[in-house]
Amino acid sequence: MDLSNVTFNSNHKLEAAAKDALLGLRLLVLAFLTSIATVGLAIMAATMELPGPWGLVATLLTVVAFVAGAYGSYLAASALDWSGFITGVIVLSTIVPYLRLICIVVLLFFSASLIRKAGYRIALFGPLRKRAAV
Repeated sequence: MDLSNVTFNSNHKLEAAAKDALLGLRLLVLAFLTSIATVGLAIMAATMELPGPWGLVATLLTVVAFVAGAYGSYLAASALDWSGFITGVIVLSTIVPYLRLICIVVLLFFSASLIRKAGYRIALFGPLRKRAAV
C-alpha cells in the first residue's frame, strides 16, 4: 500500500473552530430573535389589564433565550480562542436581557469573521460549505 500521496489538513484547528463558531452563531441568532420577541411580549403583557398566559410565555422565552445565548456564547468564544475568564463573563452576561443583546451582536461579528477566514460561507440553515474559489 502506497501512502506517499496522503496529505493532512493543515487548517484542521481553524476549520474545527469555524464549525463550532457556526453552531454558536446559529444559537446566538436564535437567542437574539427570542430576546426581541420576549421584550415585545413583556411590553404587551405589561400594557394589558389581565396579562394571562402572555406573561408565562414571555418568561419561558426568556429561559430559552438565556440557554441558547449561554451555550452559543460559550461555543463562539471557545472557537475564537478567548480566555476562560472572558468566556465566563460573556456567558454570565446572558442573564441580563439587554446586555445579552449587546454580547450577542459582538460575538456574531467575531464569529462571522472567523468563519470567513476559514473559507466557509455563512449560512444559518444547512451544512457548512466552502466558498467557491475565485
